[in-house]
This record gives sequence, structure tokens and C-alpha cells, in this order.
Amino acid sequence: MSPARLGKVFISYRRSESAWAARALFERLRQELGDRVFIDPEGDLEGCAVMLAVIGPTWLGEIRPWLDDDGEPDRVRSELVRALQRGIPVVPVQVDGAVLPHRDALPQDLKNLCLRDGMALQAACFDDHVALLVREVRELLSGRARPAPVPVPAPGPAVVRSLPDWMHDEGADQIGRWCEFKVGGVVQRMRWIEPGAFWMGSPLNKAERQSNELRHRVVLTKGFWLADTACTQALWQAVVGTNPSHFRGDPQLPVERVSWNDITGVFLPKLHALVPGLDLELPSEAQWEYACRAGTTTPFSFGLQVTSEQVNFDGNYPYNGGEKSQYRERTVPVKSLPANPWGLHEMHGNVWEWCADQFRAYPPGEETDPVVHQDHHGTRLRVLRGGSWIDYGRYCRCANRDASVPDDRYPYFGFRLARAPSDP
Repeated sequence: MSPARLGKVFISYRRSESAWAARALFERLRQELGDRVFIDPEGDLEGCAVMLAVIGPTWLGEIRPWLDDDGEPDRVRSELVRALQRGIPVVPVQVDGAVLPHRDALPQDLKNLCLRDGMALQAACFDDHVALLVREVRELLSGRARPAPVPVPAPGPAVVRSLPDWMHDEGADQIGRWCEFKVGGVVQRMRWIEPGAFWMGSPLNKAERQSNELRHRVVLTKGFWLADTACTQALWQAVVGTNPSHFRGDPQLPVERVSWNDITGVFLPKLHALVPGLDLELPSEAQWEYACRAGTTTPFSFGLQVTSEQVNFDGNYPYNGGEKSQYRERTVPVKSLPANPWGLHEMHGNVWEWCADQFRAYPPGEETDPVVHQDHHGTRLRVLRGGSWIDYGRYCRCANRDASVPDDRYPYFGFRLARAPSDP
């Protein structure tokens, strides 16, 4: 079958700020996908199956002059609008530290651009990021990727929407419901996790399991909001005013070197003072594993195995004899790696995530809404989940458990926020 029949990949960019990235991306994609990759489509979208929109740090400012202009249309904006209107998947590719604008900052005909996860393309990790992008493009071309978002309808009569005071925005996409809160200029998205039941822990015959993973049934009777990423350095800085992290250079890196006491005793009280009614907390251990599994029963939400294309871990030591892959030796920015089926990024690897619970042995029977704040058995240990950039593959499994004293701080300890459970 010819490349034309398989579908073309177009790269759209602004020469004024992102030409270098577009050209480098074009050359690499040509190596991987051949002559089905095109740059400078010049308005002709014939045969386009995927469009990559290269977005630089001044991209939004570049399009503003055309928002209400009756003169000559902007070529790049015109390409993106026509691709979105035709249902062509448009993948934002963020370069030079660019941040994808919020939907409210975009004109009506470009709002759907923000419904598909963007891909950060950084010079220091260019090869790794391109490999992830190639994988996503291949999935889109093959039809295995998530369907394109539903187009935003044309504006109708104004509808007054009442949001809770703590909520910046809300909506729904092909995954489910989401909401956002905002501190200063930092926006954090959260995903609605429906109530349900699952098998927590791991079977006795599971490879490389630990003895503390007794498999048992857990029922969660109420849904909850869970951040779609670990807390970033940008959010911590906006709330606390300092940055304790060891790895720096990008505000979207997860904050680390934070203790359980730092989070519950400093960060959360300051956050609630800034955004009254927000009522955030650390997830319970059961909530965390339920969300990490995202309806799956395999060792990882991605299946029986993972590589560094999916999880940031020490790829020299894969799980259960798997294929070796890259060891980055540091954290990566949030949303650098694929989300699980419920839209949650880096639940495996990158940083260990503190949970609310005191560490304990699992009971043999079924539990309902378990959370152990204090069991008076003498231990001070608090639960950590997910593994990190420094860990072997087995420590990044859904069922793997770890714990530390609540005042420990290491460059692989972070956290993710939850909102108290509520009725569905």
C-alpha cells in the first residue's frame, strides 16, 4: 500500500519562532515514517491523516492579531482550523518551554486544539520525545488511538454557568469528566474517578511480588477527583513560595524532596487559604491503586510489561526479564509520558507519591472505603506508591507498596492531589 493511501502527516509551524524545531522534527519523522511526512503544507490538506502543530512560547501572541482581523487570514491558523473542522487529529507539539494555552485563551475555532494532550519537545531529550511522538502518530494512523474530540459547536445564546468558587473550569472529553483549579497563573487539571470495586494487591503467583501485597477485594462507594499529574514545581512555588526540588530547569517537573509532613502541614493549609473550598488531600492507598489500575488487572496499567517509552524508571532493570530500555537518571516533566486509560499521567515511575495512609498489613477479607490514618501499632510509616526514576521495573507495578517516615525528603518523593470523596 502506498504512503499516500496510508495517510500523510503534516507539520504546521510559525517561521518566526519554531522553524528549527519543525525542521528537526521533519527530518527525524522522515527517518521513521518515510515520505508520508510533509512540512509547509501551504494550505493543501489533501490526504492529511495527522497534523502536528508546533507551538513555541510566543505562539498565542502570534495569533492574537488575527482574532478580529477582517484582512488577510493567517496561514497557520487557517490550516489548524480546517484540520479540526475535518476531524483530522491535531497534536500540539510544545517547544522551547511553551505551554499549551487554556481553551478560554483561544478563539472559538481553535478551542478543540486543547482537547488532545500535547507533547513537550525538549532539546535535551529530543530523541526520547520524538520516539514517543512517533508512537502516538503511528497509533493515530492505524486507528488504534483514542478518537478525535467532538468539535466545539458554534456559539449560541449565552448560557450562564455556575461553578463552585474553588473551580476554575470544568468539562468532559472522550475519557470522562475533568475540572481545574488555579493558583496564581498555575492551572491544575483533575479527573473524576467513578466509584467502583477492584482487587487490590497481587496474586501469590505474580512475578516479583512482595509479601505485603495480599490480594483482597476493595469497594469504593464514592467517587473522587484526582490530579491528572503529580504536583509540579510550578504549583508548589505558587503556593509555598519556594522550590525544594533537586532536579530543576522546568517548572513542569514534579516537585520532589518533599515530606509527608511538608505536604499535610505546610502545602495544603496554604493552598486552602489561597483557594477556599478546595478541600484537597492526599489520596488513600486504595484510591491510588484503583486509579493507577484504571480498570486493568495486569501488573501495569499498560499491560504485562513496560519500557522507558511509557514509564520513567531504571530501564537497565526491567520487570520480569523484559526488554531493557533507557535509564534517564532524573525526573521528566509531567505529561511527558502516556496517560493511563483514565487520563492520569506518570502513575508508574518518575516520583514516588505519598498517600494519606499509615502503612499496615492488608486484611484477608473485603474492605469498604479503607483509609488508615492512625492504627496505634507503633509505626510512623506513611505509604508511598508508584516507584520512581531511580527504581527497578518491579517497584513501578500497580500493586507495589513502599513506606517511609513522614519527615523523610528524597529527590524521588513527590505526591498527587485528591479531593475528598463525594456522592456520584
